[in-house]
Amino acid sequence: MRNLHVSVKESGDQIIFLRKVEPGAADRSYGIEVARLAALPQSVIERAREILKLHEEAEHEVSEELAPRRKETAHPLQIRLFEPVNHSIAERIRNLKLDELRPIEALRLLAELQEELKQR
Repeated sequence: MRNLHVSVKESGDQIIFLRKVEPGAADRSYGIEVARLAALPQSVIERAREILKLHEEAEHEVSEELAPRRKETAHPLQIRLFEPVNHSIAERIRNLKLDELRPIEALRLLAELQEELKQR
């Protein structure tokens, strides 16, 4: 199994599907544009865009709530090459069932692990 996507060219708010299949994932979703090309009613397309905008705003709010941005510092937090490994955190990650983990649960878990690392 391989991940493929159709190439697109964007010009302003217009999207043209180039009919060229390339390896890898697309950089964004084009479902609404496909619906427009399939001649769905304009009211449906506009409502889909409204819902997408609300969804994206809610996602940003949740992300910010789970992991608020820190003030920029001269030296951003980075794991050092020879920093001792936290085995309890490594064990928690090792035991995760990734196929059963929802994205929001993953964000919460990352926020918890990050907080644990900050406290040490």
